[in-house]
Amino acid sequence: MWHSLSVSVALICIASVVQGLDLKSANDQPCFKIPNPKTPILDMKWVNSINPLYFPAMSTDNLYRASLNVLQKEARDVSFATVYYDACLKWYIFDNGTTVATGFNGLRTEYKTKPLKDNPDAFTFVGVGVDKDFYSGTLYTTLTDNKSFFFGAICMKNGEMAWGVGSTTPTLTEETKKIVFDHAVSLGFNKEDFTELKYDTCRN
Repeated sequence: MWHSLSVSVALICIASVVQGLDLKSANDQPCFKIPNPKTPILDMKWVNSINPLYFPAMSTDNLYRASLNVLQKEARDVSFATVYYDACLKWYIFDNGTTVATGFNGLRTEYKTKPLKDNPDAFTFVGVGVDKDFYSGTLYTTLTDNKSFFFGAICMKNGEMAWGVGSTTPTLTEETKKIVFDHAVSLGFNKEDFTELKYDTCRN
């Protein structure tokens, strides 16, 4: 499976040299209901202690939208190779409900977050840029070890579902990678749309 994932990424990079990002084809599935947990699974004290927070694996749609929001560019003007090799996305979480995303060699953008009242493992996030709805929605934590990673299933404002893995490190171990990818598949996500970010070429 992991070999086929690498091949898929390579093919997408080659194709995107001559065209921009295709947001429509990156859509995976419509939003579905995430049941409220009987007890919280996410330790927020641990999450708030992570600085920075890396996102080494995510759905393609999530990567596209998060990257374009930092770049403040149109999808047609950005290639997959650019977001795959240059995104270097990092997130900084603050107690006042502000989350700052950085990437692409020093660019940054902000989000306002608010926890859901009926689900302690979920929160809404809204961008503060020109198009607030482009990358906004509700993130539900559905899997975590409260030590190194958490898996977030995201219902985007446009009605599409995406996912991402928050991590204390820029790369995931093979064991963790298998756990999160298997979990994504169990939620109905298409493995052909799984993406891993490259942090080894980041300049900051």
